[in-house]
Amino acid sequence: GYSIAAASLQLVLQRAGMVDHPAGSVTSGLGAAVFLFAGLYQFAPIKRACLTHCRTPLGYFLSRWHDGPAGGFRLGVNHGLFCVGCCWCLMLLMFVVGSANIGWMLALGAVMAAEKNLPVGRRLAAPIGVVLLLTALWIALTGVTA
Repeated sequence: GYSIAAASLQLVLQRAGMVDHPAGSVTSGLGAAVFLFAGLYQFAPIKRACLTHCRTPLGYFLSRWHDGPAGGFRLGVNHGLFCVGCCWCLMLLMFVVGSANIGWMLALGAVMAAEKNLPVGRRLAAPIGVVLLLTALWIALTGVTA
């Protein structure tokens, strides 16, 4: 579901001239806005709640288990929503840095994995948010994206 929404957004932005199709790069205004929003989201209570659920899947599964294929499917979808909830803004940054840039994809993937899996992951949200906010300011001042 998230990938369908992201692909649809990309098509809308391409038609509006805000995303360059071959390179996948965005205008500096859109880039600054996405970095700003992603940075602010790192401090949001919903981000913390989703990250908590995503970091402790066993407890989530044990407390919400329902037998049968439909129960398992529902459990997986609900848990997936928490995981998307904690990382969707970081995934949205892939529009800004260029979806064809494997280096940025690896870096963003590593940030998301560290935040979800490392023992210090909960404490990474704020520093990541600060870096994203500073990057938004830099893009706004210089007009440069990725």
